[in-house]
Amino acid sequence: MGRGFFFVEEDDDDEEDDDDEDDDEEDQPAPCADTLQDLLRTVRKLLSVDNDLTRFALLDDAPWMALTVDDPSSAASAEGGMEMEGQVFEKIRMTFESEPMLLDIIGGEEQRCKSIPYLMNIENYQSEDGSRIEIRCRSLHGIVYGRLSIFDAPPNPNDENDSDEDEEEEAKETNPNLETYVKTYSLLDRFFLADVVRDVLTCHRPMVSDAGAERNTAKEVAEQIWAVSHLFKPAASAGESAKADAGMEGGEESQANTTPESASKGIEYGIIETLLSLIVQCTPTGSSMPATSPTKSHLYLSRVLLELTKLQPALIPQAIVLATSSMFQDFLPSLTPTARQNLGMWLGFHLVNTEYQWPKAYWDHWTPYAAAAPTGSGEKKNSRGEFIKIALHSMAAKSSEGAVTVVKECLPAGSALAQSVFLNSMETDEKEATSTEQDIINRLWNTSEDPEDIRQYIISDELSESHNDDGTMENVDNSMYHKSVWWRARLVTRALFYPVKRDKLRMGKVAEKAWRFRSKSAIGVDGSGDGENDAADNEGAGDDMIDNEENDETEDLLADVLDAVSRFKPVLLAALARDADAYDSMASGKVDDDALLLAGETSILSEVGKVVPQWDLTMGSALMECLMKNGIVSGMAVARWALAENHGSSDESDDECAAVHTDWWKYVSLAILHTLRQACLQFETSKTDLGGGIGMIIDDAGQNADNEDAAETAALRLEESLKSIVPILKYVTERSCHMLAASTSEKKIPLSGADLVEGMKCLLRAVLFHFHSLVLTPSSPSTGASAASNILTAVNVQKGFASMDADGEKLASACQAAISLCKGEQGKRLLQSLSLSLEKML
Repeated sequence: MGRGFFFVEEDDDDEEDDDDEDDDEEDQPAPCADTLQDLLRTVRKLLSVDNDLTRFALLDDAPWMALTVDDPSSAASAEGGMEMEGQVFEKIRMTFESEPMLLDIIGGEEQRCKSIPYLMNIENYQSEDGSRIEIRCRSLHGIVYGRLSIFDAPPNPNDENDSDEDEEEEAKETNPNLETYVKTYSLLDRFFLADVVRDVLTCHRPMVSDAGAERNTAKEVAEQIWAVSHLFKPAASAGESAKADAGMEGGEESQANTTPESASKGIEYGIIETLLSLIVQCTPTGSSMPATSPTKSHLYLSRVLLELTKLQPALIPQAIVLATSSMFQDFLPSLTPTARQNLGMWLGFHLVNTEYQWPKAYWDHWTPYAAAAPTGSGEKKNSRGEFIKIALHSMAAKSSEGAVTVVKECLPAGSALAQSVFLNSMETDEKEATSTEQDIINRLWNTSEDPEDIRQYIISDELSESHNDDGTMENVDNSMYHKSVWWRARLVTRALFYPVKRDKLRMGKVAEKAWRFRSKSAIGVDGSGDGENDAADNEGAGDDMIDNEENDETEDLLADVLDAVSRFKPVLLAALARDADAYDSMASGKVDDDALLLAGETSILSEVGKVVPQWDLTMGSALMECLMKNGIVSGMAVARWALAENHGSSDESDDECAAVHTDWWKYVSLAILHTLRQACLQFETSKTDLGGGIGMIIDDAGQNADNEDAAETAALRLEESLKSIVPILKYVTERSCHMLAASTSEKKIPLSGADLVEGMKCLLRAVLFHFHSLVLTPSSPSTGASAASNILTAVNVQKGFASMDADGEKLASACQAAISLCKGEQGKRLLQSLSLSLEKML
């Protein structure tokens, strides 16, 4: 909400004055405010004596002021005080002469209004039964919105004659619309504009009726938003205002000659400012959580903005470019990771649907930022570079050819962004398979060999003898997380997911060839025929690589791989068990079987993570979910992999933090969702299972009085659900605290640390939503499940977490303990922020 939603905690050098009690700041909004703050300032302006009128026309729309009645005085002055037939009386404006009615907001003795005390939670207010009214609002999403002053602060009436604005004037001379918006749209104008745009987005949202008819479209919503421009009166100059105040005709004539277009000149910048402020506050994409309101839907807002671009091609695109540039330069370093990702995802969506039309100068200006944030370097990671990567990855994810399309059609010829964002990450994956691995790949994908035969080969001594010259580093400390321990499982995993890796390498090679060809074309055109020959070679390169690969796959790569995982599940599990037995037999002392199994599962996931492109969250989520559904890996293993637990032999904390997956909390959310589903399914199965897989049919007739049984069933269902996910939640919290405590930054907040804190907040929202959708409102038709929606509430969930020492207070204690071990000042600030969030949200 407001500044807290947009911005992370800033450094002292960059931090702005946050004294809300300062009169000057209340009159002049900060770069970021929320709708409640804006409402307070607007009301004060409207009630002030020296109020400068707003251009918003609806405030002057008072049709009742035109109503008239007969003048009583003219009737009394008639002859003899008698009304004559046909007599015409003078008309006067209708006024209210009765006693004013008091609006009893608090309630008073008669308690006319009860909703306001409930909403405001007025102290010591009690209901009729004597109990105190307490309302705990856990989230203001969809109620209070933040607002960014992207272009400039509204004009201050007290600074009209100030001439110290030479630089700003020069910057706006080439854009009269932007200059008009900045100078003539006051705080009141911008408040009413943003409020009306949000109302239009809510009231005209697309929907499907019960009969299947579609109502409203994104195009119609865009048209309604643009129609808001007719609600603003023309801006009057100083001379015209003086004439209007003096009652001179010149002021009226100037307004009469104003066209609707000139009256709303510059309004597109206010619309874009409002829409982008809403977009950065949207529910994160890929989070498996629905938007709480239409104005929180990322796809909906992106489509509306796209339709506005098509509706006003001469105005909106320029405003979008300037707004994006301003946010990139002024706001991105302080935006929260979620806001940064929402902005990057929107830009990718917009460019894909506008044929990648974007100024080359901006790509050139952005290139150094992306190059300064190499993969695997946590210290050099920067917010602007991450934003560029998010936008480019978003475009690649929306194309069937991934990075190839972005390199060919979006980025300028020879742009270094292609190298730093796409090609560098693909070079490290190109490693030739050993003869043993090639043999297993051939058995899995090119022959119809029985999985049982392959399983016997994987666990045989014959495979062990052929693997002696693998080249893997020796496991000096005999760690169960070392790669050499799980060589069989890793070998089978690489072979099983080989088609994904091959497709990734193919796209990487084609993208690199296209980039090199366009680089040559951009460097110099000497008139020779070499360019045409290179073009022909470039076009055929991709086809040659595809033809040289012999496979029996269909075009649906993901479906083929998912089917193969189900078919060859025994092979992978046998390899995992064989590696675990080998380590157990060689280890000195007792080995924790659960920890050993988790280490093997994490090793499998690390191999899968290598073959999935960074931009393809859909592919990664589908593969992780498939592995969990088939019982190959657990939800805890996914959490450990996403948070880079024992990602290598090094114990350096900076390396661990850099290895954390960008979308780690989304993968953990998926793992918790799957774990909850499995727990609920097992609970429902256990209620009717008599043993040996025999189900019992229960006659529910006449059991309406068994509310106690329904309550007990619901409570047991909740308990089983909590048991399944509490270990994951505790682990994620402790792991995040460990990495934050290892931060050595003293002056600036590390971007990787901000990502962890914001990811924890998003994960907690997702966990609560999963409980609400699966446990509190289950889809099962059984008696206990249907009654759970009426018996269990969010309070029961909170008490359940508390009973297992996993409520916000207990989890926050882990943060407090980590603060004492923290190495850097900024790490302490992040841990304190995380501690407060845990206490408030859980």
